[in-house]
Formats: sequence, structure tokens, C-alpha cells
Amino acid sequence: MSTIMTKTMISTVDLRKLDVINIEEGSYLGNVCDVDLDPETGRINFLIVDQPRPFLLWRNRWADLEIPWRDVVLVGSDVVLVKNRTWHR
Repeated sequence: MSTIMTKTMISTVDLRKLDVINIEEGSYLGNVCDVDLDPETGRINFLIVDQPRPFLLWRNRWADLEIPWRDVVLVGSDVVLVKNRTWHR
């Protein structure tokens, strides 16, 4: 039996709704809140992930997590799977 994989386009609006999971640790990293695009090529450089905040600290602004596009393993219909490398806060 063979598996057929197709590439489909996803809009940045739809991408911004997805949960991000680290597949190496099985941990939830947060939701995609923005993307960093290369203005010349239109390619995605980074996913900007809004990390979950403890309830009592919801007013504090924490640094978002920047995940390089090369670390993205899979973009599914409801989740983005990423590998753990060096990420910036």
C-alpha cells in the first residue's frame, strides 16, 4: 500500500489558529500568533508562537517564541508539529 502526500496551500489566517507541538518532547508550545515573512520571496522565516500564561500572570507580556520555518515538520489541519532546536524568545 502506498501513501500519497499532497501539498496544499494554507493561508496565514488559518495558520494563526493552529496549536504548536514539539514532537521531541511531546509538549504543547502554544498557538501561532503571527508569521515572519521574507518581503522579497514571500517565504515564511519564522512562526511566532504565543506561549500559554499562568492564570495569575495573564496581564504580563511574555516574550513570544520564534520558531524557524526549517524546524516545522508538519502543518496539519489543526496542529503544527515542530522539532526542537535553538528557538528565540
